[in-house]
Amino acid sequence: MAGSPDRSDSPDRSASDLDILRRSHRGKFVALAALLATAGGLVWWNNRPGPIGNDEQAERVLVVPATNWRYKPYLEKWGFVAQESRLKTMVDELKEKVPEATEDGPAAVLKLADWAGFAFVAFEDPKSLDFSGLDIEGGVPTFAEHHRFAVVSAGDYAFPHKLTVNAEPSEFMNGPELDLLSALFAQEPLASTLRDDPKNSPDVIVLRTKVQEGIDAFDAITAAEATVAKIADKARVLLVDKEQGQPKPTLLGGVQESVHPIALADGGTLLLARKANFSSSSGFNADLELATTWQFFHVPAGADPVAGRVPCTSLLGGSLEETGRSPVFRSSPQGDVLQIHEAGRSRLFKLEQGGCNFTALGEITVPIARGDDPGEPHRSGRVARAQGDGRESVVYLVKPGDEVAFDLVRTTKASLQLPVWLDDDVLAGPAEERVDPDNYSTRAAIYFYSASRPERALRLDAQNFNAASQLQYVAWAPPGPQGARLLVRAWGPQTGEQLFRVDAPAPASQLFADAIAEAEKTPLPAEVRDGMEPLVVPIDTRGWTFTPIVSEFHVDAPVASPDGRLVAFASDNELHVVPLAGGTVRTLTRNELEDHTPMFSADGKTVVFRTRFPIEKTNWTLTTARSIPSGE
Repeated sequence: MAGSPDRSDSPDRSASDLDILRRSHRGKFVALAALLATAGGLVWWNNRPGPIGNDEQAERVLVVPATNWRYKPYLEKWGFVAQESRLKTMVDELKEKVPEATEDGPAAVLKLADWAGFAFVAFEDPKSLDFSGLDIEGGVPTFAEHHRFAVVSAGDYAFPHKLTVNAEPSEFMNGPELDLLSALFAQEPLASTLRDDPKNSPDVIVLRTKVQEGIDAFDAITAAEATVAKIADKARVLLVDKEQGQPKPTLLGGVQESVHPIALADGGTLLLARKANFSSSSGFNADLELATTWQFFHVPAGADPVAGRVPCTSLLGGSLEETGRSPVFRSSPQGDVLQIHEAGRSRLFKLEQGGCNFTALGEITVPIARGDDPGEPHRSGRVARAQGDGRESVVYLVKPGDEVAFDLVRTTKASLQLPVWLDDDVLAGPAEERVDPDNYSTRAAIYFYSASRPERALRLDAQNFNAASQLQYVAWAPPGPQGARLLVRAWGPQTGEQLFRVDAPAPASQLFADAIAEAEKTPLPAEVRDGMEPLVVPIDTRGWTFTPIVSEFHVDAPVASPDGRLVAFASDNELHVVPLAGGTVRTLTRNELEDHTPMFSADGKTVVFRTRFPIEKTNWTLTTARSIPSGE
C-alpha cells in the first residue's frame, strides 16, 4: 500500500476541502444566483434536460468517504483533481448555495459535482446509500460484499448516470485506495486510457497523459497477480519438476502456505499450516507476510493430500492464533501425543481412535525460560525437560496439573541434554561430565533415567562408540529381539561422525532396575546419601552391541521406522534411508532444496518430511510438507 494515509477526518478538514471548491467557482455562484433570481431560472434548475455549471473534466473526482480513510492524496498522486468530504457536509453545502434545491443524499452530491465540474463521484460503502431516485443506466445494481466503492458519473458524463463498482480486490495487491481506482477506471473515458488503441481520440490521449500515474498503479495490480503466479509456478518447478528423486515426492502443502507435517499413530498425517500472504507494491518485486493463524488439518492414511485434507477441529477448535514467537509442535516418537507450546503455554493432546480425534490432557503450568526447549512428550501425559545454568543441570518431568516439576536427576557434575523416552519409564540422553572443572575438561556419556527411580542414573561411556569424544544425539528405536534399542550419533577424532544402533540385552526398565539394585547393595557415597548428588551407576556393557550403520554421511535428525526396519535421516539437505540392521544407504531426494525432519508413517512405508524452499523476488524461504515411499 503506497504511503501512510492521513486518517484524520475532523470537521475542519472537511470544511477546508469544500472551501477550496467554493473559491474555485466563486464566479459561478454569482452567475448561478442571477439565474435563480427569476422564476424561470428555478424551473430550469429543477427540470433541466442536461448538465449545469462548468464543463466536466474526466480527471476531476469528488469522493464521499464512509470511513476515516483519506483518499484525496492518493488521487492527486495518480494525476486526478480531487476533493473529498462526508455526505452530510456536501448536502449542506448544496443547500447553503442553492436553497431551492430539493435533492438529498447521493442526488445532492451529484448536483454539486455537476455544478463544480467534477465528472465522477465516488461513494464509499454504497450498500449503505439510497440510489433509487437516480436515473442510472441499467438500474441500481445489487452490491456485493467486496464492493467498497460505487463511482457515479456526473454532469456531461451523466443523463443517464453510469454507475460502476470496484472489481474483487486482488489477493496480492490490495487496499481501499486501489478499490477506488478500480471503480474509477471502469468508467468511460477513463477505461479508454487503459487501452493502448491508436484510434483513441485526442481527448483520451490528453486524459491518458494526465492520469498516467493512475494507469500505472492500476496496471500494477495485474502485474502483481502475474508476479505472484510466476513465483508460485517457479516454486512448483523447484519442488516437483526439478526433483530428481525416484519416485518423486508428493507435495502435501501448497506453495503459498507454510506447512509442518506430523506423522500420527493412526496412519494419517497432521498438517499444521499457515497462509503465506503475498503482496506487491510495484508488480515487479514481491513481499511476503506469514499469517498469524495456524490451521490444523488431517490427511487420513491413503487419502489424497489435497482433496483428502480435512480440518482437525479436536485440536483447539482447528486453529491457533500466534501471539508471540512461532509455536513449537512436538509429538511423541510413536505419534500418539502432541504438545503445542506457544506464548509460554504448553498444552498436551492425546490421539484417540477414529481419525484426527485428539483429547485434551491439559496445560502444563510449570514455566520454562524464554527460548528453552518445551520438552519431549510421552503418551502418559508427562513431558521430559532439561535445564542448566552452567553450574547445575537437571532433567525433570512435568505434566498437566503439576505445580512443581518432578526432578529425575539434578547434578553439578555434568551438563545434561534433553532425553528421549525409551519406554513408559526409562529415558536416555547425552551428557557432558565435568572431569576437571579447573581445566574445563569433560567426557561424553549417555545417561539413562527412570521415572520411577528419581536421583538415580545409568551411565554409558562414549568409549563404547569407537572411542568417540562426543555423543551428539540420541533417538528412540523399537525394541530389538533381546531388549531395548536406541540410535546414537557419535563423533571421534579417528573415525569422524558415525550413527550407531545400540542393542541392550534386556528391556530398558529391567536393565535400570537390576543395575540400581546391584549398586545399592554397597554403601552409597556421602554426597548421594546427603542428597547432594544423584547415584550414577556405570553400565556393565557385557551383552550390549554398538553397531555403526552410517559412517559416510553427516546424520541429522535420525528416526527409526515403527516396524524397526529402516532409519531415515537428513544429510546435506537430502533425505536418506538405511536398514536398521545395517547396509547400503539409499538417497530418497535429489534437489537443490533443504529437505529435513523426516518422520515415518505408522506402517513404515512412507517418509513424511519438511522442505524449505526459496521464494523468488523476495528474501524469504517457506517450509512445506512432502512425502515419499520409504522403499520397504
